Amino acid sequence: MKVTAKMIAEELGISTATVDRVLNNRKGVSEKNIHIVKQKAKELGYQPNRAAKFLSTQKVVRVAFILPVFPDYFWNELEMEIKEAASLYADFGFQTDVHRIHTIPQNDQLDYMEELIEQDKYQAFVIAPHDAKPTESVINKAMDKNIPVFTINTDVPDSQRIAYVGSDYYDAGYLAGELIYLFQKDLSNMVLIREKENTFQMQQKENGFLDFFKEKRMENKVQIVKYNKSAYIQKEQVGELLHDHKELFNQSEAVYVAGGIIDELQKYWFFSKKTHIIIGHDINQTIYNAINKGVITATICQDPMAQAAITLKKLTKYFLDENVTELDNHIVKLEIVTRANAKYYLKNTKSD
Repeated sequence: MKVTAKMIAEELGISTATVDRVLNNRKGVSEKNIHIVKQKAKELGYQPNRAAKFLSTQKVVRVAFILPVFPDYFWNELEMEIKEAASLYADFGFQTDVHRIHTIPQNDQLDYMEELIEQDKYQAFVIAPHDAKPTESVINKAMDKNIPVFTINTDVPDSQRIAYVGSDYYDAGYLAGELIYLFQKDLSNMVLIREKENTFQMQQKENGFLDFFKEKRMENKVQIVKYNKSAYIQKEQVGELLHDHKELFNQSEAVYVAGGIIDELQKYWFFSKKTHIIIGHDINQTIYNAINKGVITATICQDPMAQAAITLKKLTKYFLDENVTELDNHIVKLEIVTRANAKYYLKNTKSD
């Protein structure tokens, strides 16, 4: 049972108003009453309502979420989940703004965050960094100015950020390899498709994928094909990628798409002379339809709803809990989506 000011007052035989003044460090109470109220509160296990205390100060915490634009099917969903989750915290003084900043053809995130830091209008930042190493300095700059920074979806582990909420991308790549192996153990050739840019996320996915097949002594059967990140905007490049490597794909049995082009890639797969195992990430209507047709075998999702809700929960804990010293990272579970359960991963599904 939660101990209230009224319960303490009844135990001591004094007014609730007096107890309330002591618990909230207000003036107008004798030293004697301050002592006995605090002693009784400790005895009964009273815990202050930090949300109420925060509200009573009439503070507003403005939080900036800085998200990429592409691949838009994933970031659109995460933005929607952030806005829905943020509405639950509005009454606690949290004002959330979502900024979608281009990382293609160049990464504008860093300059944009620098500008927001200089404007000094946000009390916290949450960033989904395009890459880890280049983002360290801007995160540390904010932290040095006592503006807490959290990372979401992708991490900057060597920065001073408070906490990370998102996937373990090494595990994601490893899981993709395991899925391919479970679908077909007798493999002669596989293709890993990834971005040319060697970001932290791409490195981790590739390392996990290759390590799985190293354990099976099959790493020499993996061929790597890289594409320019401009393919997210100039989508015809995806078709050109498959055409340029037509023979390689025809000789392989399985494909892992580590980047966010699987929804475009499946449209061009008509050239293939054989059925492939195709594993990718995340889901939208196009991917859902391709799974139902058997073009995409499975996709690995990372629960954007949980990422949004848990990040906001950590933010409120950081600001409302006076005793918090550090917050743990939260690695969201990886979820395997196939034809049998794909319908549960779209809020509204349509047949193609």
